[in-house]
Amino acid sequence: MTDVSHVQVPTRDYTLPEGCPSCGADLPVRVSAAGTHGVCKHCGWFGRPLLTVTHQGLRITYEGANA
Repeated sequence: MTDVSHVQVPTRDYTLPEGCPSCGADLPVRVSAAGTHGVCKHCGWFGRPLLTVTHQGLRITYEGANA
C-alpha cells in the first residue's frame, strides 16, 4: 500500500484574458489542491471559477450566488 498523504500537488497561477464576469478585465487565477480561486485586480471580484477540459480546449464557468 502506498502512502499518498505526503504527495505535493503543484500550485499554478494563470491569467484569463477578459475573464472577470463583473468588469471584463483580465482575471488572475490560482489552481491548487484546494481548488480554483480568482480575484480581479481591477474591480475586486473574487470567486471560484470552474475549469473543465473539453475536446475544444478549456471551458471556464462561474456558478451564481445562492441566496
